[in-house]
Amino acid sequence: MKSDLNSLSLLKAMNMDSIAKIKSTLHYYIAETDDVKVLSKLQKYAKSLLEKEDKVIAYTSDGKALTRSAYKSDIDAAIDEADRGEVISQEDMEKGL
Repeated sequence: MKSDLNSLSLLKAMNMDSIAKIKSTLHYYIAETDDVKVLSKLQKYAKSLLEKEDKVIAYTSDGKALTRSAYKSDIDAAIDEADRGEVISQEDMEKGL
């Protein structure tokens, strides 16, 4: 079991190392170019990858997958409820338990 933990640690370290190398290489490419077209395309591509609406980013307490848009919608709904005063005090919540 100890060797399994060591293997896991090694894999995590290798993955982090490769992530650092990728980031370093990307940084190098970006820093070395002054071509606005290339930089704009890189920016647009990175933004599109990071902002995909259909990507699962969280799960509900009952295991339902939430996409970025659904997660944001749930947060906005909760904020709206709080703004309307639809809240339960901690005392009342504890009484209900």
